[in-house]
Amino acid sequence: MPVYDAESMTITAQRVEQIAEDFRSSMDKLKGIQGDSPFGDVEDPDDPDRVAGTVGAFTDGMRSEFSAAASRVNAAGMALRNALGAMTEADAVAADNLTARDL
Repeated sequence: MPVYDAESMTITAQRVEQIAEDFRSSMDKLKGIQGDSPFGDVEDPDDPDRVAGTVGAFTDGMRSEFSAAASRVNAAGMALRNALGAMTEADAVAADNLTARDL
């Protein structure tokens, strides 16, 4: 049976939560096209917003993926913290239920 310790689980939960924050900060860096189009002459002269719209849709989709990833990783961190709480409570109950016996 594996042995779990509260300190290791707390450290792991903190690291998992940091990953969620990293996803959020990366998501904030996804900006799409700002200023002049990097595609220059590739744009359709009759519909210049087409490239920007396509890139914008891609950027929105990527931001959505990063948001979903951050939510799932954050949920994993919360699950670790909940498991830690349950483990700590079980340890406390077990300690209260112990009786000393003369050997």
